[in-house]
Amino acid sequence: MDATINYSQEESARMEIRDFVNEGLQDVLNNNLLDFDTTFDELEERYGANE
Repeated sequence: MDATINYSQEESARMEIRDFVNEGLQDVLNNNLLDFDTTFDELEERYGANE
């Protein structure tokens, strides 16, 4: 028989935020980051075309 754990919305949100931050920190440690200028330029081109 499997045990079920029910988390409150607040605790569930905390866990998601903690996981998000931990993944981001792991990316920093592994140097898996996007180049800011290149990424920003691409976004600017994509959304600038809609003006």
